[in-house]
Amino acid sequence: MTLPTIRVHWLNESRAFRVLWLLDHLKLDYEIIPYKRDEGHRAPESLKKIHPLGRSPLVEIEDKSTGKKKILAESGYIFQYILQHFDQSNILNNTDADMSEKIQYYLHYVEGSLQPPLMIEYLLSMVQKAPIPFPISYLAGKITGKISEKYSSGELKSQLDFVEGEISKNRGYLVDGKLSGADILMSFPLQMAFQRGFAKPADYPNIQSWMKIITSLDSYSVSKDKANALGGKF
Repeated sequence: MTLPTIRVHWLNESRAFRVLWLLDHLKLDYEIIPYKRDEGHRAPESLKKIHPLGRSPLVEIEDKSTGKKKILAESGYIFQYILQHFDQSNILNNTDADMSEKIQYYLHYVEGSLQPPLMIEYLLSMVQKAPIPFPISYLAGKITGKISEKYSSGELKSQLDFVEGEISKNRGYLVDGKLSGADILMSFPLQMAFQRGFAKPADYPNIQSWMKIITSLDSYSVSKDKANALGGKF
């Protein structure tokens, strides 16, 4: 079977890195079409020519015989599609039906449960760092602090506690004691939680050990080099 052409519409400083990592680990050939954020740190308007929402990652699948193209959007769906159509050897999938379903669960969990409180914490931290004059800055700090205290910080802790326990129960990984697509997709929000200071590494030793293992993979280094060459930051 002739594989289609795979193109990744990749935006610097975005979650699109995980798609490169997924494809590199599966040893699939693909093209990268790079985009750079504008001065306002927004995605360029040119991405809207590929998909109306103009967000990254976007994956373009082109049938080599017919020229028919398909655009995949949303990280979880992209992973689901790639694993279903291109991981016939179950490198990042699982032959056990229950374990395969668990991988699918995490593909939805990342954006549906883990990412929202993390994003709120990030936005609140941006308000606190913004160059706002006193006394408005004082009031903004009080308000954002209350929002974090009453909702997002506690919710994020619940999510991280859950992941910590899942890794402990699954022999160092998220599913069945081995690397899966779920681990790659989950990497970004968990890295950000610690890099941005929303969680202390010492409180989550299993996540820290898991992170060290998966980021030591050759496929991670290969993808990181590609991203760095295009303006990514690691």
